[in-house]
This record gives sequence, C-alpha cells and structure tokens, in this order.
Amino acid sequence: MLTDHSDSPLMRLLADRTRREDVRGPTLAHVHREIGRLLAADVARSLALEDVAIQHPTGAATGVRIVQGGEPIVLALMRAGLFVAEGVWEALGAASLVPCAPEAAELGRVPAADRVVVVVDSVINTGRSIRRWLDALGERRPRQRVVATLVGYRPTMAGLVADYPDVHFVTARLSDRSYVGKATTDTGSRLFGTEQWRLE
Repeated sequence: MLTDHSDSPLMRLLADRTRREDVRGPTLAHVHREIGRLLAADVARSLALEDVAIQHPTGAATGVRIVQGGEPIVLALMRAGLFVAEGVWEALGAASLVPCAPEAAELGRVPAADRVVVVVDSVINTGRSIRRWLDALGERRPRQRVVATLVGYRPTMAGLVADYPDVHFVTARLSDRSYVGKATTDTGSRLFGTEQWRLE
C-alpha cells in the first residue's frame, strides 16, 4: 500500500523548501523533521493504542498511549534519513530510534518481532537499500513494516508496492525524475554542510 502526500498543500509547501538550493544545514534538517512529523500520522495508523489513567488539570481522566511492549522502532537510514526519522520518532513519543547504515547488517540487535518497524530514508531512487532492509526485516517477523520517505521515484515506488504488498509505504512526494545527487546537490551533503568536502 502506498500513501502519497504529493497533492497535500501543507506537504507541498514543506517539500518545496527541501528542493531550494539556498535551504541547507540546520534549516533543511528542521524541514525534514517537520515532514517526518506529518508522515508519522500515517505510521500511527499501524499502532495499537490503549487507555491509561492520566492527571488532567481538572482531575483524574483517561488518556491514551501506545500499547506497552508494542512501541514502534524507527530505523533511520544514514545519513540523509536521520532528520525525517527524528520527526517520526518525536511525533510518536514512545518509539525507539536506531540510526543505521544503508546495508541491513545492523538488524541483529533490533527486537523487530511483533513490532511495527519503520524504515526511514530521505530519497528512494533505485530501491536497492530499502529492498535489503525489507527482506531482512521480513525474516524477523515484525507485526508491520512501514517505509517512510521524503521523496520516491514513481516507477521504483510502484515496483516496491507490487513486490511488498504487506508493507505500508508513505511518501511526502513522488518524483518522475530519477536523480542521484553529488556534492552540492546531494541531500546528505546539504544537510550536514559537507558540500565542498573533497571526499564527498
């Protein structure tokens, strides 16, 4: 299943800021977090909630929380997926955030069984990294796999949805252009201020 926010006015306004050459560093990271918070609304649909007693300013009341033991795990594919993942993590409150390399080698330490696991990347272009993570996660039997991304290449996203019908894909926008950034056009470089580094 794919939930695409390309036509959402608020998401369009935020996504536009990510595409501007003069938006970089902490400002760009802030926009990525804001988009992550909005994407978290779709992630939350996969969560089980329960009532809990809370203290309201007027006295005892009933609140809500994620069912204990079912808190989601947010996997931030480094490096450019970090700030979108932070936005998802902040919005969900009780989630765990795990920064990960694009390869799925670090999954062994993640207690994925019977949990909602959210894989976050800033851009899905070829889909190779996401496919590795989804395949590795499938072996761990999570309750639900969710992929959240800032932008997805439309043909790749269509292929992912067809190949992984049990995964919920959430994107801020779809693109009809396949593009891999370098140096000043790379999302990670713009986020972390390393556009001019020779090793980038």
